[in-house]
Amino acid sequence: MLQKKKEEMEEKTLYEGVNENALHRSLNASIKDGAAASVTTGLGDNFVSAYAIALGATNFQLSILSALPALMPGEWLSTKFMGKFSRKRIVLTGVLIQAILWLPIALLSLFLLKDIKHAPALLIIFYSVYMFSGFFIGPSWSSWMRDMTEGMERGKYFGKRNKILGIAGLTATISAGLILDWFKSREIVFMGFAIIFVAACVSRLISRHYLKQQYEPKLKLDDGYYFSFWQFIKKAPSNNYGRFAIFFASMNFATAIAGPFFAPYMLKTLGFNYITFTIVNLIASTAATLLVMPLWGRFNDYYGNVKTIQLTAFLVPVIPMLWLVSPSPYYLIGLQVFSGICWAGFNLAAGSFSYDAVTKPRMGLCVAYTGTLSSMGVFLGSVMGGLLASYTTISMNIYLFVFVVSGLARLTFAVMFSGNIKEVRPNVKPMKLHWRIWKPLDHTPFRRIGEITELPFHLLEKRN
Repeated sequence: MLQKKKEEMEEKTLYEGVNENALHRSLNASIKDGAAASVTTGLGDNFVSAYAIALGATNFQLSILSALPALMPGEWLSTKFMGKFSRKRIVLTGVLIQAILWLPIALLSLFLLKDIKHAPALLIIFYSVYMFSGFFIGPSWSSWMRDMTEGMERGKYFGKRNKILGIAGLTATISAGLILDWFKSREIVFMGFAIIFVAACVSRLISRHYLKQQYEPKLKLDDGYYFSFWQFIKKAPSNNYGRFAIFFASMNFATAIAGPFFAPYMLKTLGFNYITFTIVNLIASTAATLLVMPLWGRFNDYYGNVKTIQLTAFLVPVIPMLWLVSPSPYYLIGLQVFSGICWAGFNLAAGSFSYDAVTKPRMGLCVAYTGTLSSMGVFLGSVMGGLLASYTTISMNIYLFVFVVSGLARLTFAVMFSGNIKEVRPNVKPMKLHWRIWKPLDHTPFRRIGEITELPFHLLEKRN
């Protein structure tokens, strides 16, 4: 009884923004929730394209699988509900829907083995609703997390959180690849897909359990907080956050051109088995992300979001074009490691920029509208990639051609927009051409390497 009263007092105090212990427990629960959600991604989301290919999906159907969910107005609708329901309730409802949807996806191929030609279309429908639920909860979750991490070094916290999430997702992805290969060798691969998708359902329910354990600081919405999506679009070119939103949507457009076609290139053109596909397409980049995420977090806290975005924005265009160099799995593993390093920094800084640049009452709106813009970019990019892959006549491999187009588009948008975003975080350090080596590494081989290459090895030191 005394313990229950103590917890009730802690909850009340937290809503007043005072109790640090209760906040600490909520942030730890958020890490556990994220880890379970990453298991869902590792078992489910990462293998939906491979599932579609096994069901016989065409190149255009693969592009629609990526494009159609982007048309779902989940973020937009979420802002309407945030004024009527708590953010926690919105998130819990969306996560429950996501968990349930893995069941019809899992059973799809088993029920339609005699008439499998309709299976890709049904998969597109189920997965689109699944993604809609994810988009729907996004603004509420982001606003909720912004409140819980207010006043913290967000780069440090999310660096740690993302590292743990990466380990969980990596473990799940490896397991799923092994399961699929085992069942494929026995010519019952659809049974393997059913098993990993049911497991994805269970892990999403576990994620929901830990979400329920987190407190939600009270959201105060002023009367004048709301502005429409069209007002956001109209003012976007003239304000800092709006320019960031345009840049982020543009990069999503360019990335989506190639996004649906890495899986068919590896599984159909190169003939990889599922475990090789898993290692190249998923594990290598995830492992690299795990290793560098804490470093990117400290880099981001030290130099700011914009410097990180600008640095990585000129690295990610190279990634798809490097796929032309060699089809060797060993080379592609190295390439995916490079990809994981680049995207880890870009995604961390982009998420952190939104937390820093937007006021608390308008966080949900801005995330929703930015997500809507990005979804439009993903839709247009995926459709463009699908049209190129389906109807372009060219002597080179069609997938590699699409990769080149994606890389050139990424580079174009990086040049056009990344320099127009201004840093909003206070007390960030300027990046100089020559970075000094800090004392912990002053008498190691890193010192000489740093002097020659001018690499920022000093960031390996933990910040106090």
